[in-house]
Amino acid sequence: MSAKKLSKRAVAAIVSVAGAALLISALLIINIFYPLRYFTAYIVGRERPAEDEFSLTVLDVGQADCAVACLPGGKTLLVDGGDGAYLNTLKILTELNRRDIDFIDYVVCTSVDDEYCGGLGEILRNKAVGAVFMPWCANRRVTDGFADLVSAAEELGVRTEIAEYGAGVDAGDFFFTFLSPAMHGSPDSEYADLNSDPSAENIAAASAVMWLEYAGAGMVYAGGTSGEKLSEIADAYLLTESIGDPDGYFTFCGHEIELSACAAYKAAGHASPDSRSAEFVSLISPEYSFISVGENNGSGCPSVAVMADLYACGEVFITMYDGDITFTVGADGDCSVACAGN
Repeated sequence: MSAKKLSKRAVAAIVSVAGAALLISALLIINIFYPLRYFTAYIVGRERPAEDEFSLTVLDVGQADCAVACLPGGKTLLVDGGDGAYLNTLKILTELNRRDIDFIDYVVCTSVDDEYCGGLGEILRNKAVGAVFMPWCANRRVTDGFADLVSAAEELGVRTEIAEYGAGVDAGDFFFTFLSPAMHGSPDSEYADLNSDPSAENIAAASAVMWLEYAGAGMVYAGGTSGEKLSEIADAYLLTESIGDPDGYFTFCGHEIELSACAAYKAAGHASPDSRSAEFVSLISPEYSFISVGENNGSGCPSVAVMADLYACGEVFITMYDGDITFTVGADGDCSVACAGN
């Protein structure tokens, strides 16, 4: 009787060991194709948007920034990568997979602040990337997120370029470039100040401000820059408008940048009080404005004054109320906005 009981126990043990071995083998096989840590991000339906339109989705990643863009012709762009929190990185990977994006043509890091670059290193390790535009900062350990991004780019051999005036991508009817910071070789560049003193003020001043345009519709995408820097851009633009632009300051690869024709604006710095520039907002007068901000952030975001400036121009969408916000430009230049919260 005891022999039979022992035999049953032995069989049960063998079955348990075999089952565990099969489970481990299955997980190892799955991990070859999908990282187990982010496995659920890959269990989604995949659909790439139409290739004759431009769409940019500002993701709701709390008090952080990230936007996924599908470009005309099938290329892709990721701007910032959230703060590195696991759930935010999981969401970003999920949204990339939902859009059938396994290869990201261009990644832009607008700031060394962790709220913008915190998750980018992890994104690079889980998606193939063509090129990364990043701040020029000699102190790679200025923040944990920036250090991880630089390390990941080096480990993977990803091509890097400096996010600065004059850099960008020209794809004919679509292009993106940087209005700020100034070229890093200039002693007056915001990067010079960042490298000599990485204070919160200098980190903000050196945060990228992008211009994206398709089919004649423009968009300003501001990272964590300050209102003072936005006002400087507005002053420079108005000056060149008044005296002409002999040096082609607001042009990129033959494209003339008309800030006054801006259709949409991703507000700087979570619409914090320090990011306010009524002059800049009045100049671009966006039909649509987007604020990426988290609840109970304790930073005074979004600022009532900033929102008042934006509401004076057009519609305002805020991630903590509207969820993910998608801005789309069709081949005819028509623009529309859709929100996950609606």
